Amino acid sequence: MVIVTHSMAQAKRIADKTALFLMGELVEHGDTEQIFNAPQDKRTRGYITGDFG
Repeated sequence: MVIVTHSMAQAKRIADKTALFLMGELVEHGDTEQIFNAPQDKRTRGYITGDFG
């Protein structure tokens, strides 16, 4: 099942895998725990922390 949301809390709570798209580009994807705890891309870090988006 695929769920699309802008709610980071919802994604973190229910997803096994997470992907971040920005302007139609796949920025980062992987296990939700890894994406939220140790994102590899600075745009992912910024979106998760609320620095932009």
